[in-house]
Amino acid sequence: MILTRNLVIALIATIISFSTLYIPQPMLPLLADSFGVSVGEAGLLMTLAMLPLAVAPVVYGYFLQAIPARLMLIVALGLLALNQVCFYLVEEFWQMLLLRFLQGLLLPAIFTALMTYCASTVPVTMVRRALGFYIGATILGGFCGRLVGGIFASWFDWHTAFVVMGLMQLLPLILLLKAESDADINFARLDRKSVYRVLGERNYRLMFIALASVFFVFSGILNIIPFHLRDLEPGSTPLVISMLYLGYLIGAPVSFCSDRISGKLRDERTGLLLGLGIHACGLVMLLFVAFHGLILMMFLLAAGFFLMHALLSGLANHIASEHRGVVNGLYVSIYYFSGALGSWLPGYLYEALAWRGMILLFMLILVVCAWSIIRFDNPASRGNPPRKP
Repeated sequence: MILTRNLVIALIATIISFSTLYIPQPMLPLLADSFGVSVGEAGLLMTLAMLPLAVAPVVYGYFLQAIPARLMLIVALGLLALNQVCFYLVEEFWQMLLLRFLQGLLLPAIFTALMTYCASTVPVTMVRRALGFYIGATILGGFCGRLVGGIFASWFDWHTAFVVMGLMQLLPLILLLKAESDADINFARLDRKSVYRVLGERNYRLMFIALASVFFVFSGILNIIPFHLRDLEPGSTPLVISMLYLGYLIGAPVSFCSDRISGKLRDERTGLLLGLGIHACGLVMLLFVAFHGLILMMFLLAAGFFLMHALLSGLANHIASEHRGVVNGLYVSIYYFSGALGSWLPGYLYEALAWRGMILLFMLILVVCAWSIIRFDNPASRGNPPRKP
C-alpha cells in the first residue's frame, strides 16, 4: 500500500507548510487598512515569501547538498513555528514584511525536503504516484492556509491567525520525530553554461514564456480579488473572502487527470490551449459577476491554470533529453518568480486601471501565452528533440 506511515507524515507536513505560504491572502484588505498601506504594498506580503523560492535552485544547492531530510525538516519547521508566533508582536508593517521574508528563506528547504521525503518513503515503482499525492497536498495546503487565515482573522484578529498557524507547525514536527526512514536532500544547482544551453533551445523559451505569463495572471487574480470583493461588498470579512478560494481545490483532481485529458486530445499543445481557453473564459467572466459568480469563476480559473501547469511540467521533463535537473530548476524558479511578480505588480495596476482595466491587460498577457504555445514544435513528437534557434 502506498500510504505508508512516513508518507502520511510527509503529506501532513506538506499541507501545513503550504498553508503558511498562503495564510495572509484573504486578510490582505484587512492588513492594508490596519497598517494604512496601498494594495501594491500589501501584496509584498506574498511576494517576499515567494522570492526565495524563485532563487532557491540557484543559491540553495551550493550549501544544502546531502543534508538528511528529517533533520532539515525538524529544524526548519521549528524555526517556522517560532516565526509565526512572532507575528503576535508585530506593530508596524515593516516588521510583518521582515517576518514574511524570513519565512520565505525557510520554505524552499522545507518544500524540497518534503518532496524528497515523499519520493524516498515508497518503492521506486510508486514514486510518481507518491509525488501525485504531494502535488495534491500542496493544493489542499494552499486552500487550508487561506481558510485558516479567514476564520481566525474574522473570529478573533489577524494576529491570532498567524499564531494558530505557528502552533499547527508543531504537529508535523512531533510526527517527524517518530518517523523511521530518512533521505538526503538533492537541490539541482544551476550553473551558467547549462542554463544558457537550455534557454538557447526554442521550445524551452516558449514554454517558460507560457508558464510565466499564465501564472502572473493567476497570481494577480488571487491577490487582487479580495480587494475587488471588498469594493463590491464593503462589509466582507476575511472568512467571506476565503470562500473565494474554494475553486482552488479543483486543482488536485485536474492535476491528477491531466495525462488522461491530454491523451484524449491530439497532442499536448491542444491540451495547453484547452487549459488556456478555460482560464481565459473565467477571466473574462470576472467582469460581469458579483460574489457568488466570483466563486464559480475561480473554479474555471484554477481548472485552466492547473491543467496547463501539469502539462507544462510534464512536457518540460519529456523533452529534456539532457540537463533535466537544470530544466526542472529553471521551471521552479520561473514559476515562483512570476508568482512573486504577480502578487506585487497587479496591486498597482488595480489602483491605476481599476478592476476592468486590469482584467483587460491580463487578457493581453494571455494572448502572449497563446502565441508561445502555438509556436511550440509539435509536442506530440516523442522522439524529436527541441529545435535549436
